[in-house]
Amino acid sequence: MPRTCNVLGGAVLSLILAAAVCLAGPAAEAPADVTPAAGPAPEVIDARPGAATAIGLIDCVTAALAGNDDLRAERERRRELDGQMNQALSTGLPSLDAVGTWTRGRDPSFALDETFAGGGDGEIGTSPLDTLLAGFDFLPAPGEIPAQTYWRASLDLNWTINPSKILGAVGAAGLGIRRQDQAIVAKEHETVERAVIAYHGVILAAEKAAAAEASLANHAEFLDIVRLRYRLGLASDIDTLQAAVAVANLRPRVRQARRNLRTAGADLNAVMGRRPVEPISVVVEQAVETDPLDRDRALRMAAGRPDLMQMDLFADLLRQNRRAQKAEMRPYLSLNGSYGYVGREASDLNDEGHDYWSASVALNVPLFDGLLTRGLVQETEASIRRTEMERGGMLRRARVEVLDLLDNLEAARLNLAAAELNMTAADELLEISKLRLREGLADYLTVLESESGRADARSNLIQARYDVLTLTASLKRAVGISPLLPLSVLSAASPEVAR
Repeated sequence: MPRTCNVLGGAVLSLILAAAVCLAGPAAEAPADVTPAAGPAPEVIDARPGAATAIGLIDCVTAALAGNDDLRAERERRRELDGQMNQALSTGLPSLDAVGTWTRGRDPSFALDETFAGGGDGEIGTSPLDTLLAGFDFLPAPGEIPAQTYWRASLDLNWTINPSKILGAVGAAGLGIRRQDQAIVAKEHETVERAVIAYHGVILAAEKAAAAEASLANHAEFLDIVRLRYRLGLASDIDTLQAAVAVANLRPRVRQARRNLRTAGADLNAVMGRRPVEPISVVVEQAVETDPLDRDRALRMAAGRPDLMQMDLFADLLRQNRRAQKAEMRPYLSLNGSYGYVGREASDLNDEGHDYWSASVALNVPLFDGLLTRGLVQETEASIRRTEMERGGMLRRARVEVLDLLDNLEAARLNLAAAELNMTAADELLEISKLRLREGLADYLTVLESESGRADARSNLIQARYDVLTLTASLKRAVGISPLLPLSVLSAASPEVAR
């Protein structure tokens, strides 16, 4: 008996040492920065059965970048700003209007007062001219002037030339477009992160379901063993009842785990812009990156995050707006011109003898606008200062996020290494306990404890691997790079290249 225990204990120790050697250094054919993920995950997971083909991580990310609703909306905002750029350009371009009018009335040039005998009332006025022309009324009264119809057709040109306002408006619109481009980059990084997390969430749910099913199978096997021992008189009815209760308790966990897997598939569908109820199967592609983490470089790269770049561009945009506002109180030129035809008949509008034109140039010098411009400039300057303060606070929060992710990732890596070792030991211990139970050298409680320890070890391993993979993706997003880029970017590339 002692010899058997020594042999089994030696086997456990040998497995633990072998696992430690494997963790100490990667295999010769594996890349230096990636170690294959361990665990009993299946190669293909049917998250929502019915899919014709299984998709991998890159396929999920590609579909999310093309179909995610939030990202598509962000791209539409970019098109809105293209329209605003055209509006800004309009401040520096002239407007040309084609105008056609039709009027009917009495020509006011004939509506003279009684000084020239207008009025037609026949009475002699008191002016010398009335005395001289007494009784002679050569101008008709205004009411006797026949109404006449006039047709006009013209092209009217209006052009306001204010260089400072034009440059400010166009510059602000251009900065708005650049700011939105950074917003799209930030949303793309966020979408990739969500897709990566949702993809690994499907694998996590599948592994938890598999673990629950494996635990149920083990307990069912224990129940069969206990029943056999009960028939042989080696176990009590209480042992049999305990084993049956444990099996009954595990069945709801298995059903819940399967429901969680379907929910994870629906979530991945939603991230990719698909209907949540669509069938989906994923190919398991999990690789844990083990590159060293350079904290100083990560903190420096955080300053180049797209959301911080947006704040910088917004401050520049406000400065351009201030420039345009100040231009309202500076002199500017106004050009106005008109060319067209006028006549009493519509046919006169194509007669060169009825053409006319007019042109004017004005230098407008604003003197006082009731302090409106001054108030607008003060408001914009306060907005600039507020934006700069908000940018400083955002940078601090970004660096706090990076530090938190670095700490969590380091802890998750340690947890993963420990969970892999513990899983190996728990597997071996369970097999030993089951063997001893069959031989009558251990009771049911010992096996149950071993099974519980193995279930905990497997759960910890599954969660630790998921934590490492998702925290790695979040860290990349937090420093301003795509979660699809390798982690080595943190120590190998400049922030400009990384983005």
